Amino acid sequence: MPLRNSPPTVGSLLSRQVSLRQLRALAAVVETGSASLAAERLHVTQSAVSKTVAELEALLGQTLVDRRNRSFHATALGQPLVELAQRLQNELDRCGQEVDALCRGTQGALHVGATNAALAHLLPQAMAQLKAEQPNAALHVHTHAVPDMVDDLRSGRLDLVVARLRGDDLPPDLIGQRLMGQREVVVISAHHPLALQRSWRWEQLQDQAWIIPFEGTQSRTLLERSWQRRGLTPPSNQIATGDLALTFSLLRRMPMLAFMALQQAELAARLGIAKILPLQADLGLPDLSVWWHRERLSPLAEQFKAVLQDVAQMSDAPEEGPTAARPATKPSEPPAAPAWRASSPP
Repeated sequence: MPLRNSPPTVGSLLSRQVSLRQLRALAAVVETGSASLAAERLHVTQSAVSKTVAELEALLGQTLVDRRNRSFHATALGQPLVELAQRLQNELDRCGQEVDALCRGTQGALHVGATNAALAHLLPQAMAQLKAEQPNAALHVHTHAVPDMVDDLRSGRLDLVVARLRGDDLPPDLIGQRLMGQREVVVISAHHPLALQRSWRWEQLQDQAWIIPFEGTQSRTLLERSWQRRGLTPPSNQIATGDLALTFSLLRRMPMLAFMALQQAELAARLGIAKILPLQADLGLPDLSVWWHRERLSPLAEQFKAVLQDVAQMSDAPEEGPTAARPATKPSEPPAAPAWRASSPP
């Protein structure tokens, strides 16, 4: 008696019969909330979008979208497919960039996210070294908000992120490796009326104009706590920005103060923009680290990670005198481990 074939499961249908066209249509409907807007995005008719999504639901035998408050939303079964479509599209976009780069005779493209802590010295030096080794590599530096960079790293839009992040706060699919310790200092505009004093008190500086990070950021939270530890309220005369170039420009044009990582402050001092004040200003930020996705690390990204390590090792030498750096905070795993998972306990 012949054996009957068991009916295909939803998972087997997904892996064997679902097309990228169907996934794109589903994602566009959910992301825009509208079949007409999805049609505009995909450059097809609205009926074609509706028909494609209906085909996918019929193939899987599942409802993937529902309409609530005059907008389309993914169901519990539709959401993983939307996320799959987003990951596939990101991978295709990156692959397209790699192919275009190779066709132009370059040696691949690298997308790096970086915060201000890496922009003054570490990242430019590492990029110069990589370009010396790989002159035709196309390098792209992204400096948007940290949460967005983490999302882009997970989705594949970024290869690496160089930032001062805590491993416990990040998803387990990201891996980090310590690069270097950085302490914070207070800088004052070189032309500030108080810049020529020989001593400063926090109470005196509280009433001055300050450049501070945006509300809700890790740096802003720690900065406010540092004022509170001194029994003071944070300055009310402030400009909030996360842009290093704007910070330098403001210090040059206005009598202001700011907290900075030491390397940023040293650059500002060399440029004659600001003076470093001899104050204890440690905010407790984590060390500067490089982060990547555990399942995605291109050869070019691997090479740049090694270059970052080399440059950081040369820059992280202990200092002498009154500007000696604080002891570096340790990553989430023992120092012997070359890399650590975001999910590792402290």
